[in-house]
Amino acid sequence: MTEPVFARYSQNELDAQYNNQLACPDFGRILARCAELSQAAAGLPGERDLRWGRDAKESLDIYRPASASPPAGWPVVVYVHGGAWLILDKSSSAFAAPAFTDAGCLFVAMGFHTALTVDFGAMVERVRYGIDWLAQHIHLYGGDPARIVLIGHSSGTHLVGQCLTHSGQSDALHARPLAGALLVSGLGDLEPVRLSYRNQRLKLSAPDARRYSLLSNEVYASCPVDVVVAQDDTPEFKRQSADMAAYLRQRGLLRQHYEVPHKNHFDVILDLTDPGSRLFQSAHSLAKRQSL
Repeated sequence: MTEPVFARYSQNELDAQYNNQLACPDFGRILARCAELSQAAAGLPGERDLRWGRDAKESLDIYRPASASPPAGWPVVVYVHGGAWLILDKSSSAFAAPAFTDAGCLFVAMGFHTALTVDFGAMVERVRYGIDWLAQHIHLYGGDPARIVLIGHSSGTHLVGQCLTHSGQSDALHARPLAGALLVSGLGDLEPVRLSYRNQRLKLSAPDARRYSLLSNEVYASCPVDVVVAQDDTPEFKRQSADMAAYLRQRGLLRQHYEVPHKNHFDVILDLTDPGSRLFQSAHSLAKRQSL
């Protein structure tokens, strides 16, 4: 009998739990749709390729409502893309920009180095720095720094979670204002990721997995957080979402935890393009400081 690698899973079973492309054979079409919608958003007003870091990878795109800026600035919705910490970029991250700008928000597509070009820890630290930079500078572009909402999808959820924790390296983290966070089909515990096939490319050590896992650290943030999972996500992704929700509930930060019916790991995030969807309303109400 094969010994379990993690929980009850054998190596092959654990690998399958974290292989979202295997679980959703139609993923290529969905990613292409995200890229198509992002390209269609290019005509929106705003700023593109705004450098927040050391090179062109460390930049962001801002999409602005066509109307005049409100006196206190627009609420700011920041999208941190997924892609297994390895692929995708801000060019395919603007698919929801029209829906949010029509609703009176700035939409920011965050660009950053993935673990293909920097090591895992450097990626985390640089994303934290990029969000800090945004919080300090968004007022220059019409945004309200007191109403910043972070949205993460898949591995981007992990990176957003890291923006809620202390890094132990920068007092600036304590000053980062956040109005809320939306964690969609994500990960709060990197240990099973480290034990899966994914680690062939990520190269996480056991100390890395603890250091960069939300569930192994404390949060400094006091903002409300919504945790969401797709109905057709794998059992491990559903467990991860439930564990993150429990962790945040214990700290008084969880606003809601729910499952999106009839969606998979990839197409769930496209609900952000639909103002009538629960997912869009989650993000919008956080940005507008509205109750659901």
